[in-house]
Amino acid sequence: MSSASEKDVKEAASRRESGDRRTATAPTRGVASLVRSLTEGNARPKAKEQEVLDVAAAYFLEHGYQGASINAMARSSGISKESIYRYFSSKKQLFEAVIGRELVEYRRALDHLDSILKSLELRAALIMIVETTLALITTDRTLALRRLIFEEATRSPDVGQHYYKIGAGKAYAVLQKVFETHDYESDFDVQKLSEHFTGLMSWKITLERQCAVRAQPTAQEISEHAAVFVDDFMKAFLKTR
Repeated sequence: MSSASEKDVKEAASRRESGDRRTATAPTRGVASLVRSLTEGNARPKAKEQEVLDVAAAYFLEHGYQGASINAMARSSGISKESIYRYFSSKKQLFEAVIGRELVEYRRALDHLDSILKSLELRAALIMIVETTLALITTDRTLALRRLIFEEATRSPDVGQHYYKIGAGKAYAVLQKVFETHDYESDFDVQKLSEHFTGLMSWKITLERQCAVRAQPTAQEISEHAAVFVDDFMKAFLKTR
């Protein structure tokens, strides 16, 4: 065997050993298990891990998943590769952790909203749902994050599936509970009311944001939109007693 071939074999073996060490020190966690553990408070990221996630989130949002690399991320941030690999065994696992942390924050916001809506009358509850949802999904950060998730979901469907479960799925559940616990009459069942409300509430403003037709709406614009939309929806779909 030539010296060049021997060198290649040794380098390949070294890379495999390095990869094994990284995998051993950074336990594999998919999006589902990560979101579950963070939500239950069983695995709150350490300070250094939070720093790595902050850097990774900013880097992924700027460069995309395919355009990102651990080496370049480390060079641009000043965080060593060793620090990154201490917590995450691969770029995919790091990306999933970034997504998982964002989903946990979104889920907590919806859980908080769910606890408040019980004490409100129907119109006020629906307006609060619109205001909270649009304030979350129309920001530049959320739009960029969704683009990343949708792109990666074509390669890793579990990423998209858990984004839907925590995002749209949780929002549907909150909304259905509102319709189930308030007094009104309608020709539509709870599921259909929730689907129509969610679709009509956000499709136009979200599309305008995604297509760069409009800037991020202000709190006042969202509030005005919410009041008009809810009044129109109640006239079209509900018969209050």
